Amino acid sequence: MDDAPVPRLFENRFPERVGPVDPCDCVRARRARFHGERQDVSAPGWLRLLELVEEAAADGREEFAPLKELTDEQRRQVVTLPAGIGRLTRVRHLHLYRSNLVRLPPEIGGMRALEEFTPYTSYRLHWFPYELARLPLLRRSTVSTRAVFGNPGTRPPFPVLAEPSPGADLRALDPGVWGAESVGACSVCDGPVAGAAGLHQAWISLRTSGRDVLPLLVNACSRECLAALPSPPEGYLPGPHRGRGLDGLLATAELELFADSSQLHVRDADSDEDLLGAWTAQARADGLVPARRGVGVGTVGEGGVEVTVEVFAAEPGADHGAFEQVVEATIEAPSGRVAVLSPTGHLPDAEFFDLPPGPVRVRASRAAPAAGRGAAERLRVRLWPVAGQEGPRVFRRRG
Repeated sequence: MDDAPVPRLFENRFPERVGPVDPCDCVRARRARFHGERQDVSAPGWLRLLELVEEAAADGREEFAPLKELTDEQRRQVVTLPAGIGRLTRVRHLHLYRSNLVRLPPEIGGMRALEEFTPYTSYRLHWFPYELARLPLLRRSTVSTRAVFGNPGTRPPFPVLAEPSPGADLRALDPGVWGAESVGACSVCDGPVAGAAGLHQAWISLRTSGRDVLPLLVNACSRECLAALPSPPEGYLPGPHRGRGLDGLLATAELELFADSSQLHVRDADSDEDLLGAWTAQARADGLVPARRGVGVGTVGEGGVEVTVEVFAAEPGADHGAFEQVVEATIEAPSGRVAVLSPTGHLPDAEFFDLPPGPVRVRASRAAPAAGRGAAERLRVRLWPVAGQEGPRVFRRRG
């Protein structure tokens, strides 16, 4: 279940310490990295956790809440779960509320009866193993999604995955580099991974329960297994990636905005330019009002508009023929954050997208109206960094 809405300027504040949870500002500071802590297997908290897993495996319980049995100090000593968690084949609800966990083992995929997963307020848990998506009965989860990589509300970046290294020992990995201390079977087919050179890591965002879309780390044995992964939902990168985006696409989002005065705005986060009153007769014919730090894009009329926003590392290929109206302009974005919003929307509450500070090219493509009355207008906005200023262009005018 997603958290309550948080401010769009990324001013949501994670607590410096909540009970047994150690501080973590990875997401708030937009540091895309794995936690490098190794589990101290001699710590009292870890030893007690092993005992609790054994007890649960022996009595076949259906709910497992091991952290409730630990002191605050013991809970701080636990940064992952033991591989033996996969033996809990009768557990239906795994309760990890307010944990200090930084990763989960892929063996969680052995909990085939799991229906409910509750790691809520585990603010150091920024990603999950792909095996979680393979649990056939998982229907409910309560996750602090604003703390995870790729969350569509605040869009923190993913860590860039390491390149395969023939000399690396899959039984003794650096978790700060690989996200795990060891890799055994393939996340997709359960087959063996042929050494570090045969390890194909990737990120993918998938719906793991009725509501939550989570960032999942895949440790695959082949490119064929990566190709067999399911497709992510709309608003997420459309396939597996390595943290640098996919085919130049770095981020995407699906928005529903209100086109007040038959226009939408794309602007730098700190811009206060008046775009609303800048529409001339020529601008309305072009469907474009360019300004220094923002641009107004014309719509067919007032009302709801379904907007797809895509952020690219460089200029994407042209597909103007698929749209009824295509306009383009460059804006200055010294803040490194670009908002896409209604002209009367409150800028601090808008949807923001991260780009390198400096000039940003904006291409707005409006689809032809769909058949049938009441069909929502659709607009695609593409953003990418550019080296310098380039004038506005109108590729296609609405006839």
